[in-house]
Amino acid sequence: MATFDPCAWCEEILQPYLDRHLTERERAEAQSHIDQCGYCAKRYRFESGLRQFVRQAAIEEMDPALKERLAALRTPLL
Repeated sequence: MATFDPCAWCEEILQPYLDRHLTERERAEAQSHIDQCGYCAKRYRFESGLRQFVRQAAIEEMDPALKERLAALRTPLL
């Protein structure tokens, strides 16, 4: 018989939690676990920070010189 692993459950619902797609009960349970579990709190901070970084990167203009250097690194699709 498999036992309930709260960290596995938290990992599974972390994206819906961040997207606010959980019921109030599920959100409360996830938040309670995150508040008590160092590992899951670290995962939450990482995912939350990553989302913030991506949002910011999407609105900032890329330096033209960097854009040119990145374009030079592309390999043609076969």
